[in-house]
Amino acid sequence: MPVDEDGSSGADEIPASELANYSSIYWFNPSSNQLAQSGYRAQGGETVFWTPVNGNGRTSDSDFPRTEMREQLEIGNSDVNWRLTGTHIQRGTVTITRVPTPLTSGRTTFLCFAQVHSLDNAPPVKLIFQRAPDGTTSVYGNYNLRQRAGSSVNSDIELPMAIGQKFSYEIKVVDGTVTTTINGKMIDRRDLRPAWLFQEFFFKAGNYLGNNASTATGYGEVVYSTIERVHR
Repeated sequence: MPVDEDGSSGADEIPASELANYSSIYWFNPSSNQLAQSGYRAQGGETVFWTPVNGNGRTSDSDFPRTEMREQLEIGNSDVNWRLTGTHIQRGTVTITRVPTPLTSGRTTFLCFAQVHSLDNAPPVKLIFQRAPDGTTSVYGNYNLRQRAGSSVNSDIELPMAIGQKFSYEIKVVDGTVTTTINGKMIDRRDLRPAWLFQEFFFKAGNYLGNNASTATGYGEVVYSTIERVHR
């Protein structure tokens, strides 16, 4: 969560056992016709992830605010994760309803709405919604091909996507090869081996800002209509 209210340093974490009865301005399930902060009118059955740029995002490896959900194969246990062998899929239906506004012209603002995250290193796969300096918006994939930050490349295809436009995505990892699709269109396929072969992974979904109060104002808002994960 993009807030520190529990008395310990850094962003708060809400355990899975409490989520059924948890709601806040940052993470909630709106009722039908309820308005989110951006003015988005809920249709029912959705989850809203709201993150202000001045939120407390400090963790051991980042100071960007985020409101995210972290996959747990065993509820309550973050030590059980998956490896590259086999088939692992995350798919969802999502609407990006707001991205932060840059403090200065010529700057890009963006947020990450889905990830494959490594247990001990930089995430090898991120799906990103971006607003360019000219105001155009798009979706693309970003891939870390080595186990460290700063070694990433973007997908071969970047798809135009409007703020407020609902779209579907899929991240599919089969024996180390990751394929990402948006609205059924493949935007990239990459082999994560051998760099990531012996690592463990988990999916994440939500709203992880690529900006904070030093570069932008406002907030990001992500609305999930559906989300699914498959392991076999």
